[in-house]
Amino acid sequence: MQAARVRLPVGVYKAFERGSEGEALFRQVTSDLSIEEREYFSFCFYDKKEGIRHWLYNDKKILKQLKNLPQEFSFEVKFYPTTPTTIVDDHARYYVFLQLRRDILTGRLPATADTHALHGSFVVEMTIKCIKCYFFF
Repeated sequence: MQAARVRLPVGVYKAFERGSEGEALFRQVTSDLSIEEREYFSFCFYDKKEGIRHWLYNDKKILKQLKNLPQEFSFEVKFYPTTPTTIVDDHARYYVFLQLRRDILTGRLPATADTHALHGSFVVEMTIKCIKCYFFF
């Protein structure tokens, strides 16, 4: 089996053993990132020739979906939760935050000043939770 190159939410690439279907790769990556609430995330790959982003279906063969494209994926948020406070898993919440921040900064997700203020409050809330985790455990 050839290794798949996956861009993680923190911006670094890591090689993972690729199974024939996307689910095996998805389980490896979510396990490596300690994500329990997996329903918000998925893999995408980019067709640079056409400039299109495609989502990888976990229940289908990877090679059939790639169609001669390099085996390089990006682990991203596919579905944003309506309220981030409903995410119980701290790791999942952190990676959703990273994706949300990147999408706003790159302009993929346009936001008003009110939305920026709301997101800022979520950042403060998450930071306080992280500080509590470090000092009380």
